[in-house]
Order: sequence, then structure tokens, then C-alpha cells
Amino acid sequence: MFSDWILRPLLLAIVAAVMLPLPGLDHEVRAEPERPVMSIAPAPQAAQEPQFGAIAFTPDGSFFSVWSISSRTEAEEKVRTECASLGRGTCEALSFRGEICAAIASGKLNKQRKITYSGGGLNPSDAERLALARCNADRRARGTCQLRTTVCGDGRLDSTARAAEPATP
Repeated sequence: MFSDWILRPLLLAIVAAVMLPLPGLDHEVRAEPERPVMSIAPAPQAAQEPQFGAIAFTPDGSFFSVWSISSRTEAEEKVRTECASLGRGTCEALSFRGEICAAIASGKLNKQRKITYSGGGLNPSDAERLALARCNADRRARGTCQLRTTVCGDGRLDSTARAAEPATP
């Protein structure tokens, strides 16, 4: 119930973001047989371990996030455990690959209740815009939505909301 209206749009946004062509991969290749060129193969790059991030949050906007974790399962377990320890209700958790960013935004329904929405993208700004747009689109929030946090699976972060906070996983 809670996960359907929160997670389904986020997962669709993440899937769409992943399936879009990445910038810089639209090169045209042409052969020029008249001009011989000597080439040296680049040194093989060391295989980089995959990185994952995860975020878990409650309807009132309480959250816990991690990044640069080597396993999707480990990232999800850590955020679920830490979020549950906050004692703020049901925690919804999601994990994502290193190149994906996620953000959450919360708005006030009344003095005691909040509503929280998530957003995802290939950079922090896109994730933040989507989370805020989804939150503000809910009329019950009456324009009270504010960004709560942003996290990218690989640790990238240029969020103004977290600029003053120390970056600790």
C-alpha cells in the first residue's frame, strides 16, 4: 500500500533514467584507409567494484541513507536496520546502482502528519527536482514540501540541502 504510491513512480523513473542514452556515447566512427595510423592499445583498466546506494524513509520524512557499498543486499539491510531504529513507523527502502541518485522531499499535511515522496535521476539535481515536483503535486501538502536528503550510489553529491553536513556513509 505505502510502497505502491511511493516506490512504483521512483522505480519507473530510475528505470527510465537507466534506459536513456548516456551523454557522450553518440560518437560517429569513420574509416580513413588512405592515412595509416599507428596506434597503441590503452592499458587495461582494473575492474572497478560495483557500488550501490540505498535510502530508507518513513512517511514523516525520517530517513537513513548509505552510499559506496559493494553489495545491493548489504546496502538495503543497513538502511532498513538504521531506519527501523529511529522508531518513526514503517520504513520503505530502496537501493540503486552507483550511477543513480535518489532524493526525498516531505511536506506537511497538518501539524502532526507529513507526507514524503522520492525521486531518482542520473545526477543529484534531477533526483531533487523530481522528488520536490512529486511532493508539491500532492495538493494535501499545500506547497510545504522541502528537500530532506539526496544520495547517489557512488557517493557523488552536489545537493545544497546537504552541503553543510559532513559526508559520512
